[in-house]
Parts: sequence; C-alpha cells; structure tokens
Amino acid sequence: MISRSLIIKIVVLLVTLAGIYFSMRIELGEDALDMLPGTSLQGDFKLLQQLGMVNRIFISLELPSAPDPDPVPDSGLLASARALGEDLSLSPLFAEVFYQLPEGYQFRLAAELRQYLPVLADDGDLRRFEALMAPEVLREKLAEAFQALNSPAGLAMKRQIQGDPLGFTSVILEKLSTLRGALRLNIHDGFFISNDGRHCLIWAESAIPLTVSGNAVLVNQRLEEALARSLKERVTARIVGPLPHTLANAGTIRSDLARLLPVAIVALVTFLLLFLRDRRALLLVAIPFLAAPPAVALLAGFYGKVSAMALGFGIVLLGIGVDFAVHIYLGARGIHSTGKISGDLRGSLFMAFFTTIAVFAVLLLSSVAAHRQMALLGIIGLTWAFVLAWLLAPPLGAQSGVFTPNGPLFVKEMRLFGQGSHQRWLKLTIWLLLLAAGLSVWPSLRYNGDLRALDVPVQAVSDDERAFKGIWGGEGEQAFVVAVGREQDTVLNLNDRVYQTLARQEKSSGVQSLAVLLPGPDRQVENLARWREFQKTGLAGFERELRQAAIATGFTPAAFQPFLDWLESEPESLAPGDFLDGPLRPFIYSLFREFSEKGAIGKGESVETFLAATIVPDNPDNKAVLERLSSEIAGVTVLSNSRWRRQVEEDLKRDIVKLSTVAALLVIMICALFFRSPRPVLGVLAPVTSALAAMALFAAFTGGELNIMHALMGIMVIGLSVDYGIFMVRACLGGIDHRTLSAVSICAVSTLSGFGVLGFAEHPALHALGVTVLVGIGAAWPTALLVTPALLASSGNREEKP
Repeated sequence: MISRSLIIKIVVLLVTLAGIYFSMRIELGEDALDMLPGTSLQGDFKLLQQLGMVNRIFISLELPSAPDPDPVPDSGLLASARALGEDLSLSPLFAEVFYQLPEGYQFRLAAELRQYLPVLADDGDLRRFEALMAPEVLREKLAEAFQALNSPAGLAMKRQIQGDPLGFTSVILEKLSTLRGALRLNIHDGFFISNDGRHCLIWAESAIPLTVSGNAVLVNQRLEEALARSLKERVTARIVGPLPHTLANAGTIRSDLARLLPVAIVALVTFLLLFLRDRRALLLVAIPFLAAPPAVALLAGFYGKVSAMALGFGIVLLGIGVDFAVHIYLGARGIHSTGKISGDLRGSLFMAFFTTIAVFAVLLLSSVAAHRQMALLGIIGLTWAFVLAWLLAPPLGAQSGVFTPNGPLFVKEMRLFGQGSHQRWLKLTIWLLLLAAGLSVWPSLRYNGDLRALDVPVQAVSDDERAFKGIWGGEGEQAFVVAVGREQDTVLNLNDRVYQTLARQEKSSGVQSLAVLLPGPDRQVENLARWREFQKTGLAGFERELRQAAIATGFTPAAFQPFLDWLESEPESLAPGDFLDGPLRPFIYSLFREFSEKGAIGKGESVETFLAATIVPDNPDNKAVLERLSSEIAGVTVLSNSRWRRQVEEDLKRDIVKLSTVAALLVIMICALFFRSPRPVLGVLAPVTSALAAMALFAAFTGGELNIMHALMGIMVIGLSVDYGIFMVRACLGGIDHRTLSAVSICAVSTLSGFGVLGFAEHPALHALGVTVLVGIGAAWPTALLVTPALLASSGNREEKP
C-alpha cells in the first residue's frame, strides 16, 4: 500500500514539474505601461503610441568637427544617409523611414499650395496679397521675375513664374515653418541637414511597440546591421528616442536578476547552515523554489504576459516563503515534539498566513499594473509555500533533534534582548521617540510623480540626448495637444481651434501644428468666403494693370494668363489625403493619424478613429493655456510631462493612503478576531509602526521623495512586520519560547537577505525596493523582539517556556 508521505511527495513533484514546464514557456515583458498608475495615464500613453511618438527613432549622422565648418554637407554624409534610409525602408520592422524628400519636391509643393491657396489663406494673407498687387510692387516683382527667367535656372522656373509671378505661395510657405516646430534643420537636396553642415537627420517609426524589450532588441539589431552596411568612412551615428531607454532598462533588470538571484540563494543557505546547524534544514530553502514555478505559471495564465518587474519579485519570495517553514521546522524540534504541528503554533501560523495574504490582496487594488501582478504572484506563491511547509517541514524538524540556541553569539544575544524586561520603559521610550520622529517628517515627504526617476541612468544615453538637442534644437519638454474623434471633420475643427487659441498667445513660438496646412472644414469655409469676396472686389482692374506691368518689364501681354485664370477659377476644398502623400509627408505624418479599432464586443466591425496633434513647448509660459485647452475644448487631451507628473503624484498619494488604510484595517480586524484584547493587538502592530516610521525617516534623510515603488514596499512591509508581532505576542501570552525568538530572528534575517541583495541592484526601481525593505524590516525585527514583550509585560520578567 502506498504511504501517505509518498503520495504527498509525488503530488508536490508533479505540481512543481508542471509549474517549471509552463513557467519556462512564459512571455516576459517590460512594457512601460506596466509601471503607469491609473487608466487615464495609460490612455494618454496609448495616444502617444497611436501618434507614433513612443515608437519614434531619431538617428543623427555626423562627421568629425572641422576647424572651418562648411555649410555645404559632405558627399559621404549624404551617401550614408541615403544608404541607411533605403536599407531601413526595406525592413518590415519599420513602418516609416524619413531620410530625404522626393526629387522635385519644391515644384510639387508649390503647385499643391497654389492649388489650395484659397482655403489656406486667412484674412492677414489676403491683405498681403493686396499689397503685392499694388502697381509699384507689381512692377518690382515682375522685374525680379524677368531677371530670374534669364538666369541659368530660369528655364526650370518658367511655369512656376507664369502661374504665380507675385509669390502668393511664398506667403503660405512662410507659415509652414510651424511644421518644423523647435527643430533647427535645413533642407539640402532633400536631406535634413544641420546648420553647420556636419549632421544629417533621419527619423523612423517602428512597426512594433518599442516599450516592449523583446521588440526593442529586434529593432536595435536590425538598426545596427543597417548602420554597419551604410555608414561611410568617418561618419558616425547617435540614436535618440525611447529605444535606448528600453534597452537600458531591460538589460539592467535582466543583469540584476542574473547577478543577484544566486547571491540571495547563497546568503540564505549560508545563514540557515550557520544558525540551524543542520544540513536537513537546507531543504527549507527548497520551499520557495518549489512554490515559485507554479506561481509564475498561474500568473502567466491569468495575465498572458509576465512583467519583468513582477518576476523580479521572485527574489522577494526567497526571503518570505521560507518563514512558515522555519517556524514549523523549529516547532517540530521541541523536547516533546511528535513531528506534528502543535495547536498553539497552528493558530499562530494561520493568523500570520491570513494577515500576510490579506495585505498582499490589498495590492490588487493598486492602480499600477506591475503592482497587481506582484500581488497575485505573492498570493499564489505564498499560499503554495504555506501548503508545502505544512506538509514537508514537520518531518524534517522531528528528525533533527531538539533545537537549543547554544550556537552563535548572535542568537544568544537576541534571546537576552527578547527576554529581558529590566529596561522595559527605556525600550518603550525609544520606540515612542522613533514613532514621533517618523510622524514629524511625514508631512515633509514629497510624492515624486516623474516616471523618469525609475529610469536607469546610462551616461551614454544622456550624452547622446544632450548632443542631439545641441545640434537639432528641441531643448526643454514638449506637450502634445491631441484632438480625437470618429469624424475627420470634427477632429480637424478641434485641431484648428487649438491652433487659433495658441496663436493668440503673446509667446507662442515653437508651436508645431498641422492647422496652417490643413485648416478645419469650418475655417476652410470662412477662408473660401473671404477669397470669393477678394475675387469680386480685389481683382477689379487688376488684369489691365498686370498686362501693362508685363509689357513694361519685358514680358508679352499674355505672359501671365495662367495666373489670371487661376485667380478667377473656382477654388477647391482640401482633405488630409491631398498632402499626406506629398513632399511634406515627413512633417504631416507625425501630426495626423487615421487608424481602425474593433467595435463593440461580438460585432467585429472596425471603427475609424482620427487623431490630430499640436506640439507645444511645455513651459511656464504655456501652462495656463494648456490647462484651458484641456478644460474648455471637449475632445481634446493635453499630454505633457508636467501634467503626468502631477497626475502620478495625485495617484501615488491616493494609492499610498488608500492601500495603507485598507491594509491597516484588515490587519487590525484579523488581530482583533484572534486576540479580542487591545494590548495584544498593540503588540502585534508595534513592529509595523516601527517599520513605517523608519521608512519615513529614511526617505526624509535621502531626499524626502516617495515614488511608485515606495507605495508597493509600504504595503509589503506591513505584511511582513505583522507576522513578527503575531508570533511574539502568541509566545509572550504563553511564556517566551526561545524557539519563537530564534524563528523570528531567522525569518527576519532571511527576509533581509532576500531583499538586501536588491539594494545592490543598478535599476532604480529594484534598488528602491531593496533598500526600503531593508530599512523597514531592520526596524520591525528588533521592535518585535524588544518592544512587543515590553508592551505585554505587566510586571517583572517573563519566565522562558521550555
């Protein structure tokens, strides 16, 4: 007959093997959306993705500096740009690559602008046209045209001069500078060249999201291959945009996990050998390993893709999952142990388990997706770790003999600190001073909503960005005012309102808008009405004056008949497609998008959505108008780093207050149900209060800022610290048991070893996670050993329970 223990081992083995099998097939993701709090910010980020801003790659080709810079670009630089652009255009990984305007773009652009000039010209433009038509200016312009026609390039300009001798299209061309925004670039042979002629700009849009590390690796590999094939001698490249940041963050997280996971294992094994002095105790380390694969597999089954940040939480499980096993193992090593879990220990274990799971469950309410994944991974992993500890730890303890703390001096000292009550009031006074200090600095703490605080600092990336801004401009931050809607006309009208509002500002330089080239339908109607009035009143007698001026400057009387025919022709309306495939596509494509989204669930039809963006410098001068745009114009969303920072700060503050409050109430309710007396509840909460106070003091002394990771760590520390208080209170109420003191110390040090290695992580988020918990648990541990017994002691010393 198969024994019960063998059946248990077989079940554990099968579950573990299944977990390993499925966890090895998970898809790992480092999507930046996982770290964004709230659905509103995620919606904003999605808009940026749809506009292509998040997937944009800027490539700045450059030549070495020269003592006498030549504004005419080097042929090798242009050849490199052409070869690189053509190479990238052939790859399916890039949706768009802009490196050169099409040949003859000047004439094609002039023809298109002339065709649609009546709907592009506003009231101020018409006044300028009337000034150009004045007799004295008219003759001056025609004389210039005659000289141009007799120059070497005159033959190519003949048709253009005949169709627009006064340069009406030039008036509109001047306004098109807003399409460049803050970029400082010149166009040479269609290439985008810097002012010093030593740099050439290429920008591309990835066909796959660059916030996902796997995609970033693929795109970067293809880009490096193209650079190796395309760059000529002395030409180098700088890459700027989200791509270098995604690669840096993903690489750093993977490097941290590969480097720190073995360190955590070695630290935990060494500690258990040193203090338990039993090789069988090393099997306790297997508890987290056995629990982690099924937990990761179930997490992947629930979410489909596991965040790398959530997977990094596996290191944390090494420090937490072993706690239950340590208590059960030491409990089974008592003098009268039968290898089974005693009633007192069983109650403590269940209480600690429920409080820990309850606190982790609170994290499921977080507005940060990565936090929710971490919480679910912790709940599943700790639940399975608890079951494994319950099944596997008692036999190990029973076979190891009676545990006596006669080993290292560290344990002896902790026993003495935990047992003594001579300094009861001194302990309580120090504890109260710690709480008072923590409360005093709490109001001064700031909520840092800048998501770049969680971005790994890489000097090479920072240097490239600084050099790029020095060459091409774009200093400072940018805000994106996005009009969204199902109707193209509605979106264009909204975009036009945005531009007109910004144009009325005293300081509106640096605005990049499509409205100058593509006014909304409502404004097109207004412009057409003014143009028709201009045709009726402004052209009276002009034909005669033009023919006379033509004769006077050397032309035939009918030389400019095409211009007159155009002035009297019926104007045409304008649509985005008229310019989107033209020479200005590189500038228009980033400001206007049309895409399809799936309709209602079960219907399957696609719904067209239109986006039009206006890019505005995100500075104090524009703060008021940006706020007004977002509040007064329905259908318009303002995307800016300053707004995101404020939003994240509000969400972060709300998260910290909400989650901490819910966690505290759950812990108090569970403790009250178990103990039904205020003093034991206070004893349980003492380590929690010390941990929170210590973390507040640490944050104040290291800059006074709280970020997204602190919200996560605060909740986790509550769950960890309360367990120490539970076991100490249960032990104190029955008389201090040296095995409880040792178990609490072992659990605390094992947790510190698991979290402690994260303090050496290079990634800011993982580093903040590790250091914060080191401080919190570092304060909760001695509080549980020293303060909790002091709070429960009525008088005299407690006798140790054998």
